[in-house]
Amino acid sequence: MLITIPFSSISEKVKELYFANKLKSFGIDYQPNALMAWNGDEEIEVYNFTKVCKLDNRFCSYELYFGPTEILIEFTY
Repeated sequence: MLITIPFSSISEKVKELYFANKLKSFGIDYQPNALMAWNGDEEIEVYNFTKVCKLDNRFCSYELYFGPTEILIEFTY
């Protein structure tokens, strides 16, 4: 399964940090149900999936891909 997060769905603050290459260590945090990243010692919520779906890591893993207009999450079973 492939999920696309277009930059139009991401806050301006996160877009600024992303394009400045300040966000590092991207990953899904299942407790807040969000894609998270780090800016120095501050954890940043990149995208929250709560309105769309509930993510669960019991049966799959994922790969993240970063493009100029979107972030892709590929879930593998």
